[in-house]
Amino acid sequence: MIIDFHTHIGDLRESRRDPREPVTWDNLIARLDDEGIDKAVFLPVYNSSPEGAAPGIALWDERMSVHDQVIDAGRYPERIIPFGNMDPRWILNSPETDFSEVLDWFVAHGCKGIGEVTSHLPMDDPRVINMFRQIGARGLLIVIESSGMQTGPYGLQDDPGAPRLERLLQAVPETIIIGHGPGFWAEISASVSPMDKWHVYGYPKGPILKEGAIWRLLRQYPNLYADISANSGWNALTRDPEVGIRFLNEFQDKILFGTDTCFADASGRTPHLKYLKRLLSEGRISQQAFDKITGGNAQRLLGLT
Repeated sequence: MIIDFHTHIGDLRESRRDPREPVTWDNLIARLDDEGIDKAVFLPVYNSSPEGAAPGIALWDERMSVHDQVIDAGRYPERIIPFGNMDPRWILNSPETDFSEVLDWFVAHGCKGIGEVTSHLPMDDPRVINMFRQIGARGLLIVIESSGMQTGPYGLQDDPGAPRLERLLQAVPETIIIGHGPGFWAEISASVSPMDKWHVYGYPKGPILKEGAIWRLLRQYPNLYADISANSGWNALTRDPEVGIRFLNEFQDKILFGTDTCFADASGRTPHLKYLKRLLSEGRISQQAFDKITGGNAQRLLGLT
């Protein structure tokens, strides 16, 4: 079974003049069929704060509240695995906030996790730790968006070397955290600057001469996994192809295939699955590794096996 662990729906264009085609439920399912993907994890996108999302989500798309997206996802139980989404600043904006009522609603509506969490707060902020601890206590997974410490546009913030992510992992050992985004994937290399983790510039190129922080964190913390979707994951795996293949092989038990496809036209397609199939055909990864990365790990985490 192949599972795309990172999908969205909605009009994510920054301007209506943008010619790209928004993602709908119908064309999301059509893409899954076309690419031979059996199921998709659906992550609601929403404008939680001024830096939280593209303007279109708030201004011109319909049914883009988290509530509506989760309800609509329930129309496709054979193909769509819904997540909820939330912000640590909701309700009381406090490290003491009780999120029980929100989490109970998500669980009652079939959500298997929360994400992707895009709040522009430090990863070790007490409000983040409080929310993540409560999410993990219910057995829910968390997908995080990540960025540097610069202002905006979105994503949990960290410094080079991922010290705040490590403190978060230590603070919530029972919570599964799935890393994603420029701030996370820049750390595949030990040579990482604050700008490398920022969404505006966060796609560093060139050879990986020394392992970065995420190698150690994935080895050391059982509650950390890696989502290879989007340009950030693709860049990390292909900027130094031999190192990327070694990464895939070593962490085959902790990597999740995803696309993060944000537009329905051909230009919105991502190359991740074709690349994994090519590596399989060339003998660069084993059938076992391919099966784990493209669906087996997701099935295990989601309780589908």
